[in-house]
Formats: sequence, structure tokens, C-alpha cells
Amino acid sequence: MNYHVFIVDYTTFKYHLEYMFAGTGAGDKKVPFLYDSTENQTHSNTEINLVGMIADVSRIRIGDKIIFYLQYSGKNKGMFFGVFKAASRAFFDENDNDNYLKSNLNKSLTFRIRIAPDKVYSKGISEYCCLDSLEGIEHPYEMCWSLIYRKLKGNRGCTMITEYEFNKIVEKLDCENNGEHFGNDIHKFTSEFNGSACNINSMKGKAEYSGRKDSLCIKDRLLFKADNGNSFEVHLQALIMQCFDSEPLKSLLLPMPEEQCWIGNEVSCGVGMQRIDILIKQEKDNEVYLKIIELKSVKPKEYILEWQIPRYVQWISDYVVPNYTMDGKKVNIIPCIIALDTDNQDFLDKCRQFRFNGITNNIFNLMPLEYIAVEIIDNNVNFIKRLP
Repeated sequence: MNYHVFIVDYTTFKYHLEYMFAGTGAGDKKVPFLYDSTENQTHSNTEINLVGMIADVSRIRIGDKIIFYLQYSGKNKGMFFGVFKAASRAFFDENDNDNYLKSNLNKSLTFRIRIAPDKVYSKGISEYCCLDSLEGIEHPYEMCWSLIYRKLKGNRGCTMITEYEFNKIVEKLDCENNGEHFGNDIHKFTSEFNGSACNINSMKGKAEYSGRKDSLCIKDRLLFKADNGNSFEVHLQALIMQCFDSEPLKSLLLPMPEEQCWIGNEVSCGVGMQRIDILIKQEKDNEVYLKIIELKSVKPKEYILEWQIPRYVQWISDYVVPNYTMDGKKVNIIPCIIALDTDNQDFLDKCRQFRFNGITNNIFNLMPLEYIAVEIIDNNVNFIKRLP
């Protein structure tokens, strides 16, 4: 199961609650390549940004937990509200005159999901309480780093958080509301403002959503980019987010293919620009698997082994692993490269010999590095495990 935070403002929040949906978009940008994979008018930087958003919402599965972050505005402080759950996979509503509720929202939200109530609290919790307060914090790894990094970097409007971070937010919501929340028989809500405060209240009736629900499938666009010799790394990430729990990727990517997983894309791991392309977490009994994936749309180079993956392993060992080892769980870290196929035997030998020397104790178990080759053949994207 995954956990996601959608960024909303004081105008859009009301419509998210009344029509029970969440979404994100990119200003006035359109996405013509989802209708025509051979379209060539979209600027490459614009497309990278749009496909990144597609990757963000594509990781959402039905039943995933959703929290809203209501942005700071003037005298109104930033607040977190929840909890909702995803009631659909992500879909597409083009930024045109038929974009559903566009005039009400005063913006286009192109990439959307339907939501349903899960454990909805009336009162939210402040950004300070969630991100800045050290109350109950004994170690740096206990802070909500996913959202702290999001604030520092101004990331996109749909951000994943870890299960640990989600549970911390819900614990604070529950405390703020004295354990009281709306039942699951409520079908829609509204936001009500009193001065600088905002509450969620229930509404009678059933939420009616009648907007378009077009496909976000990115595969054809990826093939077009690859056939024309263009970079398709962000498209590859989006494709994996759309297909990670279906074969063949399910067996290739998941350490325990039949178990639920948490998956994140563009996972920030420092106040610089470092981001793990894909991070997977699975847990069973007292054993945890953390898979760090570096994506390339070209043949892999040695710098991935020399500094990228070691840096990611170091951050994971400092800020993620302790949340599990403190409970006596064994943590296994799996480094993985997904890139175009290579016959460079020197690189492959170094992959087999990969070690991480940054930790001298036994806080985690580093497993052999995996290399999954990407092949574009016969108008299809194939994934083939080469190592170990």
C-alpha cells in the first residue's frame, strides 16, 4: 500500500471534497502526446515535467491512503487534512474547455484520481506541528523528511510519503480531533473557514463526478521517443509506475511478488538535488526489503556504482533503516540498475563485485546488485534480468 499527499489551495479544496477527487496539473500546459504518440510540438523540458507528473499519479492504486495539504495563504497557515483513500487508478482530463470544473477551480488539474472517505477528521494539523515541531522526536530519522524535502525543493503536487510518516500524521490528526472522525457512510464533504481556521464538514447527498477519464498509458510515447533517438528516462519511470504490480515487472522488481509493496519515484535523499529514481519497500514478519533503483535510458556507466548508488545506500541507512531496526527487524537493501542492455564485461564484473563500505556495523544486509536490461524490440518494451 502507498501513501500520498496532494497539494491543494483554499479555492480548490472545496471542490476536491464535494466531488471527491484529487488532481495535479501544470498551469496552462496541454498533453497532446497522450492522444497522438507521434506529436512533436511539445518542448522537451515541458514534456519531462508533464511525464513526471504522470509518473507521480500513476503509482497510485485503489485503496492507497490520501492526505491533503492545504497551502499557506496570507493569514491562513498551511494545514494537513485526511484521511481519504484512492477509489480509482489515475486518469487524464485534458486542459481544454471541457476540463471538468476548470472554471470553479480557477486552474486546470489534468491528472486525477477519484477518492473516498477512509477516516476523515474535521480538524487539520498545522504544517509546523507536522514538519517543524520536535515534540516526540528523539532522532533525525523520525522526522517527516519526504514532506520537508518537498517544501525545500518545491516538488510537484502529488508527493509520496512513507508508512512511518503517514502514521505520524494520522496520530497527530487523531490527537487534534480527540479520536473523533466521520463514518464511512459520508459520501462528500465541504471545507468551511472561520477566520484563519479551516474545518472539514459533511454534506448530504452523494458525490457526482462526470468529468472525462481518459487513459494515461505512456508506452506508445516511450516507443516513439526511443525510435527517434530521444531520451526516454522519465517515460520509463512512468511506465514502471503504471505496471510495477503486473507481470513481467512484478516478478522482476518485487522481492516478494505476492506481497503488497510501497513504491516511490523521485525519492529525495538530501537537501541537494539527489533523488532515488525508484524506491521499493516490502515487509513480512520481521524482515524488510528496500530496493534502490537507478534508471537510465542509455547504457549504464561506472559512475552509477562509484558514487550514485553508494550515496543512496548511505542516506537510506541513516534515515530509513533505523525506523525498522529499532523494532528488531532485519533490513535487506537491494541496489538495482535498470538501463539499456550492455555487453561491457568490465562494467558487468564491477556490478558483480559491488560492495558498500560506508557502514562498519551490521545495521543492514546489502544484497547482490541487480541489473535489469531494457530492450526496445518489435514495438515493445522488454525487461530482462541480467544480474545476479
